[in-house]
Amino acid sequence: MPLLVLPMLPLFRKYLGDEERKKGKYDGLGGSLLAGAVALLLLAVTYEKGGLAAAGLIGFLLFIARIRYTAEPFVRPHLFKNRSYSLGLVMAFLAGGIGYSFPFLSPQLFSNVYHLVPGAIGLAMFPAAISSALLGRSGGKLADAKGNPFLFYSAAALLLTGFALLSSFAGSPPAFIALFLIIGNIGQTFMQIALSNTISRTLPKEQVGVGMGFLAMTNFMAGSVAAVMYSKVMDHGPIVALNPINAYSNAFVFSNIYFFLAVGYTGIIVLYYLQFDREARKRRSLAGGMAEG
Repeated sequence: MPLLVLPMLPLFRKYLGDEERKKGKYDGLGGSLLAGAVALLLLAVTYEKGGLAAAGLIGFLLFIARIRYTAEPFVRPHLFKNRSYSLGLVMAFLAGGIGYSFPFLSPQLFSNVYHLVPGAIGLAMFPAAISSALLGRSGGKLADAKGNPFLFYSAAALLLTGFALLSSFAGSPPAFIALFLIIGNIGQTFMQIALSNTISRTLPKEQVGVGMGFLAMTNFMAGSVAAVMYSKVMDHGPIVALNPINAYSNAFVFSNIYFFLAVGYTGIIVLYYLQFDREARKRRSLAGGMAEG
């Protein structure tokens, strides 16, 4: 499928403007330190080794020292002095890791609990995938018409509903799971749009490219970390379900994961309200007061 991008290259060259190339050097050492720290963290979780975790922490500290004291760092540290941007990255990391549960856990659920063959798993997941793809543009329109907070809270409501239903009814007929995945996947698509728009607005124009690039890398890192964490939890499956509604013992581990993901999203909602929504309300209130004056 990626080969289909090749015929589009002439259009990219025609319609995307050529930017003046700035002089500078790529900080390969800084990038390597960050990649090594993340890799060691993943290995530490996978193999439950404290030594690997300590090595990952050392690598991360060396990365921080590198970007602080080198002339042309992998990413400039002053970018993270922007409190709104830094908190936005934290939210994006958490939301990306939680959202990765849909493409990662869903096949595991259909395979381990329902024992579906790969083709049937693909068919069960297809409605959610096509729904989120078709409605993605609607999310952008909602953000433009109603504002990012409206889209964010709408996405959060869909995600909380999806996780609550999955936690309560994991183990019920697979058609219900396919329906719940539609709700969750649409919510995740809207959430990505809302957070990307929100974070981009925290950056001055000259930092947007680097800042959004780091955001994309954060999302990849979140998916990698989440995949390892979900795998470890499934390996140590629980005996009881945290959600009293769920009565399917063979799906308790999935029910518990979805339960924790729903709880985790409440933290993201609180962070968003405190850092972005409340400040936006204050600015609108001040603007209204000045207009009346």
